[in-house]
Amino acid sequence: MTRTAAARKRSIAAVRELELRVATEEATAIRRGGEDRAEEIVAQARAEAAALIERRCAAAERLADLQARDRVAEARARARGTVLRAQQSVLSEAHASAHAMVRDLIGDPRLNRLLERLAADARERLAPVGPVELNEAPDGGFVARAGTREIDCSLGAQVDRVLDAMASEFERLWR
Repeated sequence: MTRTAAARKRSIAAVRELELRVATEEATAIRRGGEDRAEEIVAQARAEAAALIERRCAAAERLADLQARDRVAEARARARGTVLRAQQSVLSEAHASAHAMVRDLIGDPRLNRLLERLAADARERLAPVGPVELNEAPDGGFVARAGTREIDCSLGAQVDRVLDAMASEFERLWR
């Protein structure tokens, strides 16, 4: 081989070696850049996943709180309904008992005196309207009428009035 050919061969080998070194350095730089970018993408994905999990957990906690409040409200409503039914039952029993006791008083002289006083009061209150008529009530007592006005003094109405007047006292006792 001639010198020129050997020099050319060395020059080509040197260029090849230089090109190979440059290509290797570029490939290494590209690989490092890809690895860095991959790490950034993974880190960003982890951060987004963590934020999403946090938001979902917060939403789940809010939903759980709302459901718990709903269950408490439902339980309170059921309890209130139970209490109201029990109170209504007590009032119904009180009404029934009071009416039965008053029916047992029919014919008692004390009841007759009370009815006489009620009749005198009804006549006095209705007299300005016109003549007062007293009609016997089927459950005892009477209904006083004058003109278009009437006063119900039947025993049932009297018991109901007393119990209605005591309703606020019952409510106070139940609190």
